[in-house]
Amino acid sequence: MKTRLSEDGTKLIATYELHPFDFDRSGTLAPWTLALLIGYARLAALITPSVFYLPGYLRTITSFLRYQEFHLQPAFYRDVKPNSTIEVRVEVGHVGKTSYVLKGDVRLEGRDVVLCRFSVQSVVVDIVTKRPTALPEHLRQKSSGPRPVSRLPFSSEHPCMASHRFQVQESNLDFNGHTNQSNYSRFCFDTAAFATKAGLYPSLNGDLLNYPVKKIAMLYQKEALLGDVLDVESWEIPSRPPSLGFKVRRGGDDVFQGLFEFYGEQRAKL
Repeated sequence: MKTRLSEDGTKLIATYELHPFDFDRSGTLAPWTLALLIGYARLAALITPSVFYLPGYLRTITSFLRYQEFHLQPAFYRDVKPNSTIEVRVEVGHVGKTSYVLKGDVRLEGRDVVLCRFSVQSVVVDIVTKRPTALPEHLRQKSSGPRPVSRLPFSSEHPCMASHRFQVQESNLDFNGHTNQSNYSRFCFDTAAFATKAGLYPSLNGDLLNYPVKKIAMLYQKEALLGDVLDVESWEIPSRPPSLGFKVRRGGDDVFQGLFEFYGEQRAKL
């Protein structure tokens, strides 16, 4: 990853060269890989003074991700190929008392076509007590845009149509010792792939990779640690085009909720 600032110094631009192993078997950049790359760019913004430098970050404070959305454009499926180079552009969104939003977009290097738009909300916490801590006033003055609004959490009225169990491995953890945010989209996608092949959803069947994702929304409710057993529950939300809802549970605790919205056309027609 290489980073630079925009001309006005308010955006961090991270550049990545993509490799064949970053893509799924359909030739699409895997959504969990996209989440990881956006995550790296966000972390770089937190140590860049002109963007959103957090004093004491990873020494006395850290941040826990609360909510994020990705909006994937048709060009994401058409233009992103192995050995291409993408730019992740990060800027500051809404800033509250203890939380902040970093938002931006993903493009091919040297091109203005937006491949993906994203918005990520995090909460700043004391690194020892894990309690929310107030942001400095000069960072709150950087606030730009409205407070994020989500369709999550879900009500409990949706019946589970599919489920799968995962155990958190060492390779799933981030620097906080928690399951890395990108893995939840992978857990959900794998669960949906099994269910689609088995014909458990009314509107999806066969190969899940034939259904390009338009939007991914993720709400993080509790931390999952090494060795935790996570049960992923999934159901189809009645809509056109179809959408899938997800809950990840650890015993009786809700750890994560997710939403995948699909394009109306299958991949060959997009």
